[in-house]
Amino acid sequence: MGHTLEWSPNAQASVRGCRLEGVAGHKEAHILRVLPGPEAWPRTVTVKVELSCASRDPDAAVLILQGPPYVSWLIDANHNMQIWTTGEYSFKIFPEKNIRGFHLPNTTQGLLGEARRLNASVVASFVELPLASVVSLRAPSCGSGLQPSPTPVQTTPPKEGCNKELLLSLIQPKCSDDVMTLVLNKHLISTLRCTVTSLTFWDSSCQAEDRDDQLVLRSGYSSCGMIVTENMISNQVIVNLLSSSSPQQKKVQCINMDSLSFQLGLYLSPHFLQASNTIELGQQGFVQVSVAPSIPELTTQLDSCQLNLGPDMEIVELIQSQAAKSSCVSLLSPSPGGDMRFSFLLRGYMVPMPTTSILSCTVALRLSTSSLDVQRTVSTRLNIVSPGLHDKGLVLPAVLGITFGAFLIGALLTAALWYIYLHTRHPGKREPVVAVAAPASSESGSTNHSIGSTQSTPCSTSSVA
Repeated sequence: MGHTLEWSPNAQASVRGCRLEGVAGHKEAHILRVLPGPEAWPRTVTVKVELSCASRDPDAAVLILQGPPYVSWLIDANHNMQIWTTGEYSFKIFPEKNIRGFHLPNTTQGLLGEARRLNASVVASFVELPLASVVSLRAPSCGSGLQPSPTPVQTTPPKEGCNKELLLSLIQPKCSDDVMTLVLNKHLISTLRCTVTSLTFWDSSCQAEDRDDQLVLRSGYSSCGMIVTENMISNQVIVNLLSSSSPQQKKVQCINMDSLSFQLGLYLSPHFLQASNTIELGQQGFVQVSVAPSIPELTTQLDSCQLNLGPDMEIVELIQSQAAKSSCVSLLSPSPGGDMRFSFLLRGYMVPMPTTSILSCTVALRLSTSSLDVQRTVSTRLNIVSPGLHDKGLVLPAVLGITFGAFLIGALLTAALWYIYLHTRHPGKREPVVAVAAPASSESGSTNHSIGSTQSTPCSTSSVA
């Protein structure tokens, strides 16, 4: 069972520190030496390092880890630092990436010499431990310049209490349907080493409800001391802790969304003078999103915008996560009144002409007293036309009218030409007129009857006496 069972002594290790004379600067070294164990089989030692350095400069500290050749290291550090180890090491955030270390001396003076060679002026901690699985190094300050200590100094880590600032930061209200709700996760409260004895609104009769792993505090806008103004709903949350004699207070606010109006307009020039609901394919459009009234405690941002061309077409993403989606989209400076603006160029898409589309934008609203966003979507309908038709206003009815007019004119012209053709042909080509002759026996009577009268025939007209 030697490879399975593990033990760890419940005791503090001796920590030594000293200043390295003759080395300038404020770089500090933390040296950990792990002594060989009874069995030489591969082991991984997890080293947790917690430093409180004002600067994020990786040259502010160096971590020196020395151990037997069969020991590798998994480093979990909260601060950037220089790493100097034997064997191989990796970081907790990238455990699969192993980095080869260096050959280091296994004596105290040799390790101090390595720290000096790395330009460390202070050895903040020097610890020798038997082979262990997890080692925690905690320094309350960084670069404080420890004084030489000729004898080992026993140190005890400070007792950590409730982190009140983080606890209050977890209190974030959510408002909907005229109700404000706050939820605290009990596991997070325990992680912060806090014990909450009561959670109430300003009206202490409004207590939080204990629901399994959550504390839920909720109230309507008309009770529990809510302050309702034209644009805001406000209250105070009172937190009583077991470790504190005085209660913790935090102001909570919600936006009265019913009092806000949202407008989205498309413009065809960067001057934003006259809104339009028609745009040509290939034309640059300028969009302005307005939220009224303007509230000093409220910040607004365009979270996303898109152009929906219909059920058979892909949605054109213009803005995502408050950033331009492509090079055809540009985020513009806000208007003097704080309205959000951007421009886009609609090109390269197979859009049936003409067509209608829906331009929609999601606005993220955040109060100065909260870290949560409230989102609201506003949209408008656009007509997309072929290039050159926008100035004439030729949309579908106009195109159909022009087509029918052209057909009618063509038909009338064809009829006129056919009429002219029929009445201007050569006479020789006319069809003969067939006359029915009188019988021969009555020819004389017919002649006599015609004397002294006028006779008309298809060929001529004359008078005979």
